[in-house]
Amino acid sequence: MNLFLSLRRRFGGLLLLALAAGTCSALAGIALIAEINRMIAAPAALEAGRIGILLGLLAVLFGCGFGSQALLTALGHRVVYDMRMRMLKRVLDTDVERLEAIGGPTVYATLTKDIASIGMAFNRVPFVFYNGVLVVGGLLYLGWLSWQLFVLGAVVLGGGVLLAQRWVLRMRGLMKAVRDTDDRLYAGYQGAIDGRYELALNAWRKQSFYQRDFEPAAEFARAHEVRADRYWVLSLSFTAALILGLACAIFIAGDALGIARERITAFVLVLMFLRMPLNDLVGTLPILMTGNVALRKIDTLRLAPYTEDFALHASDNATAMAPAPGTPLLALRDVRYDYPGQGDERGFRLGPVSLTLAAGETVFIVGGNGSGKSTLMKLLAGLYQPTDGSVSLGGTTVGAAQLPWYRSHFATVFSNAHLFARLVGPDGKFDAAVASAFLKRLHMDHKVSIRDDLLSTTQLSQGQRKRLALLAAYVEARPVLLLDEWAADQDPVFRAYFYESLLPELKRSGKTIVAVSHDDRYFHVADRVIRCDSGVIRTDSADSANAGSGAGNNEHNEQQAAA
Repeated sequence: MNLFLSLRRRFGGLLLLALAAGTCSALAGIALIAEINRMIAAPAALEAGRIGILLGLLAVLFGCGFGSQALLTALGHRVVYDMRMRMLKRVLDTDVERLEAIGGPTVYATLTKDIASIGMAFNRVPFVFYNGVLVVGGLLYLGWLSWQLFVLGAVVLGGGVLLAQRWVLRMRGLMKAVRDTDDRLYAGYQGAIDGRYELALNAWRKQSFYQRDFEPAAEFARAHEVRADRYWVLSLSFTAALILGLACAIFIAGDALGIARERITAFVLVLMFLRMPLNDLVGTLPILMTGNVALRKIDTLRLAPYTEDFALHASDNATAMAPAPGTPLLALRDVRYDYPGQGDERGFRLGPVSLTLAAGETVFIVGGNGSGKSTLMKLLAGLYQPTDGSVSLGGTTVGAAQLPWYRSHFATVFSNAHLFARLVGPDGKFDAAVASAFLKRLHMDHKVSIRDDLLSTTQLSQGQRKRLALLAAYVEARPVLLLDEWAADQDPVFRAYFYESLLPELKRSGKTIVAVSHDDRYFHVADRVIRCDSGVIRTDSADSANAGSGAGNNEHNEQQAAA
């Protein structure tokens, strides 16, 4: 809801102008009905002045109505555009930990269905307002025609509204349940795409996924949508029957009260005229409710607030200060990270970890699956915030305010890295000559070319995509390079080339390299080898001895597991 209010504040001037024009159009429509009633009550030859009035009212009705709705619909599309841009910026600014807690399917549902639902609801605002003004103006005119019949109509319509409100509330609850199910549906779509290999190979798994995982969610949504639509159709039918029944009651009550038949006829004529805007208002309810549910869903995600700033820092520049090789660069002091638990079961814990990296050092991290290697890499990159302990870079302790500056020192290639087609270097640009030269060093120049700052293709094998991801990290020209099992997808020949040629070359260029690796035959390339074991970080003395006397070797002793 805060997002909607923010957009309304930004476009308040245009909104007021459009609503004023809509009001003029609706009032012109009411005035036309009044003129028609006069002509019915006193039939006579039309005078030139009366014809001019009718033509003028028609012109105002059309001109102001068209202008108002054209402006409001354009504004509605602008609001959708703004929401898309702002929501994506909020996602970009939200911490990785929060996004992982929300889950990809929920984020996808918000960026697609929720924004579309809110846009549809906003685009209905012009018609809701226009019909609302028609109804209010028509009711006032009915009160002027006969206050007795107006009281009767108000009682009947008020009772109908109170009854219909119960249906509306039930419909809203059903729509909320359907929206919550959308997250499960999007998870099913993602599973069908991401698990395409496993599903293609096992027909039993395919059937189980389709019938036991996806179909129950789809059936739940269908059943609730049907029930919600029944309440909506019930409201439409009830409104139509209520208006026609009220028209009959007006004739009976008017005769009983001795009201002139001309006024009764005029009253019923206006009532019939109001039937269409009333039906439109009722018909718009599901769209408005869906938009309201989507707004509330967005608020529950607790994404980062919108800001125009991208937290750019001077350290993004290639000329940023880099410490001399061998001097302390990055330090973790008693750092611990706890994953959220489920129920009474405690989540995985990494640490406490005390670790110092020297500038220009090459460090390998090894360990089995679930040992904490990837978590340590995300802590080093500043993507995860320690539950306890401290992190410092160049002697500066890193807190929440320093995170953007801290992260600007790292280029990464994680095991599930996303490959962007556009290359971005220091200060938002990149050196085409440097990029082309490194592309050749990666043996990819025969497969991919660089046009301006775009890769000609990313539709490649996993190993080749990893090479291009390393290219993207390299052209960022940042002092620290983190590689998470980068060589695992490479063929033996290129793997040997990576360890024996590329890594030493990157080290000579001044890079501090931290790489997760299982290739023990190449451990000699590293200055140090650090072992992860069930969340405990150890220095493997044998591997360290084989690795040589890298900077900072003496300060790392085996660390004990947390109690």
